[in-house]
Amino acid sequence: MQLLLDYPWYYILFCLLAGAAYSFILYRKAPKQQDDTPRSWRLPLALLRFVTVALITFLLLAPLVKRHVNTHEKPIIVLAQDVSESVQPVDHRLWEFDSPQFDIVRDSFGDKTTDIAAALQDIADRYAGRNLGAVVLATDGIFNQGANPTTAATSLAVPVYTVALGDTTHHPDATIAHLRYNHVAYLGNQFPLEVTIRAHRLKGQRGTLTVTHNGRRLHTQEISYTDNTFSTTETITLDADRAGLQSYTITLTGATTVSRTIAVEVIDGHQKIALVAAAPHPDIAALRHAIEKNPNYQIELIEKADFSNRKLGEYSLLILHNLPDGRFQLPPAALQIPTIFVVGSQTDLGRFNALHSGLEIVAKARKTDEVTAARNGAFALFNFDEEAGQRIEQLPPLTAPFGTYRPAANLQSLFTAKIGNVASDRPMIAFCQQEGIRRAFVVGEGMWRWRLQDYQMTGSHNDFDQLVEKMVVYTSLQTNKERLHVTTRHIYRLGENVVIEAELYDDNYEPVNTPEVSLELRSDLKSSAQQYAFNRSGNGYSLPLGTLEPGQYAYTASTTLAGKRYIASGNFIVEDINLEQVNHVADHALLNTIAQTTGAQMLYPDQLDQLPQLLAERDDLKSVVYAHTRYTELLNLPLLFILIVLLLAVEWGIRKWMNG
Repeated sequence: MQLLLDYPWYYILFCLLAGAAYSFILYRKAPKQQDDTPRSWRLPLALLRFVTVALITFLLLAPLVKRHVNTHEKPIIVLAQDVSESVQPVDHRLWEFDSPQFDIVRDSFGDKTTDIAAALQDIADRYAGRNLGAVVLATDGIFNQGANPTTAATSLAVPVYTVALGDTTHHPDATIAHLRYNHVAYLGNQFPLEVTIRAHRLKGQRGTLTVTHNGRRLHTQEISYTDNTFSTTETITLDADRAGLQSYTITLTGATTVSRTIAVEVIDGHQKIALVAAAPHPDIAALRHAIEKNPNYQIELIEKADFSNRKLGEYSLLILHNLPDGRFQLPPAALQIPTIFVVGSQTDLGRFNALHSGLEIVAKARKTDEVTAARNGAFALFNFDEEAGQRIEQLPPLTAPFGTYRPAANLQSLFTAKIGNVASDRPMIAFCQQEGIRRAFVVGEGMWRWRLQDYQMTGSHNDFDQLVEKMVVYTSLQTNKERLHVTTRHIYRLGENVVIEAELYDDNYEPVNTPEVSLELRSDLKSSAQQYAFNRSGNGYSLPLGTLEPGQYAYTASTTLAGKRYIASGNFIVEDINLEQVNHVADHALLNTIAQTTGAQMLYPDQLDQLPQLLAERDDLKSVVYAHTRYTELLNLPLLFILIVLLLAVEWGIRKWMNG
C-alpha cells in the first residue's frame, strides 16, 4: 500500500502546524467550564485534539491510497441453449447444471431464425479478456442465417461441447434450400437466379419449379427426384425489364408446396459518357471499344473545340485524354462531373495542377518516363481480379510525365508506376473523391498497346475491358447527396421486426435531426395508408414498425427544413416464409465437427450427467489471478472515519468526566 498526494510533501507540515495551533489555543488556559481540569490532563487532551485536527486537515488534501489487489476468477462456463422453433420443446435439463468449481452463465439464442455463428461470436465479444473456460452449445445444428459455425467455434479458442438436440430422421419432403442472385441489376440487362432444391425420400416423384413476377409466370420447369437424397441447383436467367424494386416469387410444388420471394433493385443505369481528346490517338479507339461493350453506356466522341458548346449536364462521366493542354482550359462546370484524366505527353501540367483534382505533377521540363504497372495490394475501393492484375503487370509500358507527384491524402492507387525494375509509389491508375465528385487518373498514354497485348496473351480483351469498365463504374457512380435519406432492407422475413432509419442533412451536408420527419406507409393488401412519425436517434432518426403482414410495402418520408420540403420514397417486401420450417432435419454431423475441432465432445441429452465430470477432468480449466492496481481516496476509508470519531469521543469523555 502506498500513499499518494497531489501536493508537495511539505504541505503535511502545515497540517501538523494547524493541529498544534488549534490544540495550543484551546488548552493553553482551560476554559471557564474546565477550571477543575488538572494540569496533568491538559497535555494528553491537547495531543488528542492535535492528532484529530491534523488528520482532518490532512484529509482536505485529498490523499490517495495505492494498493495492489489480486482478483481470483473461476473458469466461466457458458451454457448456450437454442430456443428456435426447430428444437421446440426446449430441454431444460441443461439449465440444471451447476458446479462450485466454475462460474456458470446461462444464455439462449434463436427465435424465428437461427444464426449459430453469431451466437458464438457474441460470446467471444462479451467474454473477451475474461477467463472463459468452455462453451456448452445445445442445438440441433440447423442454421439458416450467418456463416458456418465451425469457424466461429474455432476462433473462440476454448472447448465447445455440443449437446445434440432434434430429430435426424428424414421425412418425405422437398424444399428450396438456397437462393443466389444479384441484389442489384441494370435495366435492360439479364441476371441469373440460382435455385438449390433438396428432396428426401421422394425418389421417382416429380416437382414443378415456377418463377412469377407481378402475377406473370416467367419460368416453369419440371424437377425429377432421381434419388432419395436429392439435391440440384438450377440456374434461371431473368430479364430486368422494369426499374425499381422488383419482387420475384419462386415456388416448388409437388409432394409439398414451398415458396420463396426475392427482391431485386433494378437501376436505370443508362449513362452518357463524353470522350474528349487533345488530338487523334489510338488510345481513343481502345477506350471506346471497351466501354461500348456495356449496353448501358452511350459514349460520344467530342473534339476539344466543340466541348465548350455542349450541355455538360447531359453527361454522367467525362474522359479527358491529354487535356487540359496548352490551348484548352477545362470549363469550371466540368469540375462538377466525374472525370477520368488520361495524363500524357501533351497534357499541360500547369493547367492540370490548377484544377486541384486530387493529383498534381510538378515538372521542370517536358520529359517522360516509360512505366509499367505494379499492383497495389492495399487497394480497397473495389474488387479487381487478382489474376487479371498479374497479367496487366506484364503489359507494355506507358509514357508518363517525369516529375514530382503530389497525390491528395485520399488518393488510392490500383496500380503504381514501375520504372524499369524499380518499383515506386507514384500513382499510375488511381482514384479519389472530393466533395462528392469521384475522379480517376491514368498517368500515361499508350493504353492501346495494352489492349493488343491482352489479346495476344489471352486470346481476348477481357482483362483490359474489365479494367476500363471498373474505372468507369466506380468513377461515374455519384455519391448519395440526398438531403433526406431513408435506409431500409429490401426484404424482411415473416416475424422480423422492421426498422427504418433516416438521415437529414443541412446546407453544409451535416446531419441534423431537429425537424420532425413523418412517414406514410402503404401496403398492397390495404387501400388506406398508415401515418408514422420518426423517433430521433443520435444524429438521425429511427422508426421501429414491429412485425408486418406479408406483402409489398411502399413508403414516403417527408420533412421541412429551412422552409424547404424534402421527400424520400422507396419499397420493401415482407416475405411469407418461416426459415425455421425450411429444414427440420437435425445436423448432428456439424455438431460433432464443432466439438472435435475445438477439443471437446458431442453429447446427447441422456448423456448430460457426464458433463460435470468431463469439465472437472480438464487440466486447462483453472482459476486465473488478475493483478491490478486500485486507487482509493483516503477519505473513503471507513476505519479512518471511525478513528476520528473515536478520538473526539475520548477527548469529550475525559473532559466531561474531569468537569463532573
